[in-house]
Amino acid sequence: MAQYCSLNGKILPQKEASLGVTDLALLRGYGIFDYFLFRYGRPMLEAQYLERFYNSAEKMGLEPPMRWQELSRHMRELIAANGEGKGAIRLLLTGGYSPDGYSPGTPNLIVLQHPWPSYPETHFTEGVGLITHHFQREWPEVKSINYLTGIKLLPEIRSAGALEVLYHYNGVLRESVRSNVFLINDKEELVTPDRDILFGITRDSVIKAAAGLLPVVTREVRMEEVYNAREVFLTGSNKSAMPVVRIDGRAIGDGKVGYWARTLKAKLEEYREAYYQRAEV
Repeated sequence: MAQYCSLNGKILPQKEASLGVTDLALLRGYGIFDYFLFRYGRPMLEAQYLERFYNSAEKMGLEPPMRWQELSRHMRELIAANGEGKGAIRLLLTGGYSPDGYSPGTPNLIVLQHPWPSYPETHFTEGVGLITHHFQREWPEVKSINYLTGIKLLPEIRSAGALEVLYHYNGVLRESVRSNVFLINDKEELVTPDRDILFGITRDSVIKAAAGLLPVVTREVRMEEVYNAREVFLTGSNKSAMPVVRIDGRAIGDGKVGYWARTLKAKLEEYREAYYQRAEV
């Protein structure tokens, strides 16, 4: 655990940070967050993540107490204070102290630092499983702090030996609770949903990394296509490109990690590393 965090622009020991009990994030679960990696002391794909963070804030009527450039500098100060070369940053913007327990107030901005995420290597060499659930997030383009459905389903997920839950709505694929979803079909196309999802930064990176390797198609995806896909994989800041080998107990393809999941994971890591090289120019 990092020693320091930030609350409204002030870096302080994490064990001393506190939030008042009338904040709307506590009372009503109203707030947004974002999460991204850093390496060499610098946030990865920072501009894209901050753009999404500020867009989410605007959509929810919340004004961060720090402007973009100020927050960018402040994150680096926090990273330096904690003395770790790589890890993860979580930005959390609350609904603020509410005068009536329902209306948003002045938001509180919390910046937390986490260790570099680490999944078992078997998740990438052997793949993971998912269960499905009929659900549409109320505000899909906003990265809100509301994960009620995913957390509610944790016992079912664990009982099935799965990693996460895959959302669909009226038979149409949406996203995983904490990831975007791609599939490889019989035409050897890379396919991913194009609406009613959170447009992940890693999703965008995979699409860019796949350019020239195989056709990329963004469109409505029926669940029948998912079950019958050659390959399925998840994407997220902390997952890279993680292969899915079974859904609802049914094998995907031959039930083994496929060529494109391995290839696109490698290409994604190359793309991410190249970001730092481009940033240094």
